[in-house]
Amino acid sequence: MQVHRVPAGWGFRWIREGLGLVRRGLLPLTMLTLAYLFVLMVLTLIPIIGPAAPLVVVPSLSVGLMVAVRETDQGANPTLITLLAGLRNYGGAARNRLLMLGLVNAATTLVALAAAASADDGTLMKLATGAAESSDLEQVGSEVLWASAIFLALYLPAQMGLWFAPLFVSWHRMGIGQSLFFSFFTVWRNRSAFSVFLFGWFCLALLASLLLQTIKTLAPDTPVLISIVLTPLSLILMTGLYASYWPGYRDSVNHDARPPSTANGIAGIES
Repeated sequence: MQVHRVPAGWGFRWIREGLGLVRRGLLPLTMLTLAYLFVLMVLTLIPIIGPAAPLVVVPSLSVGLMVAVRETDQGANPTLITLLAGLRNYGGAARNRLLMLGLVNAATTLVALAAAASADDGTLMKLATGAAESSDLEQVGSEVLWASAIFLALYLPAQMGLWFAPLFVSWHRMGIGQSLFFSFFTVWRNRSAFSVFLFGWFCLALLASLLLQTIKTLAPDTPVLISIVLTPLSLILMTGLYASYWPGYRDSVNHDARPPSTANGIAGIES
């Protein structure tokens, strides 16, 4: 496996290609995204472990989404069962490693939230887990900003490690530690492109929010109209976000190469 360095502007290119893939496979990809979100929502209903359960299965389901996007890119039409590709198609070792990555995802997220709680007495954690009450919202202030900074300082490095780790575990047969290392290294080496990528999606989300605010201003008494616009717009943007991960992986990683082995040392690097 070889890691490529790509220009910063390719972050916008990944967004454009992701939205193009959604246009080509609108029905199957949006249905898969809807199924993905539905599974995560159902898991939150599990007593006690509900807030953490979705974090555990995200790596496994994300592989299924990437398989679906790759198939769309190749001209095929993925089915709903593709969502379970990470758990079904790559053997027991990969499945166990995906679940372990899920535990890493849950643990790092909860640790980051717990560390942030030292700055705001847990307000950010309540907001993140949906447990916040109206009295908590009234007390939101500078403490939450400090808590958010602490959270991001711990959460972002962990997510860089987890960004491509599920694909490395499934498609390159890497171990857990190796996949986390190479994922972090891939994102770091292309940090300019990924920063542009995240900025581009932030701008799209902002534009969507402005569109909804405009509709509310022009037609304040039409909640049905807002729902008609909001639901498909949110689903398409969410699907586009997931779909744009695929070109980011495809351009950053030589996915046709054989996976590196521990005997061969660190994978090659190309500028």
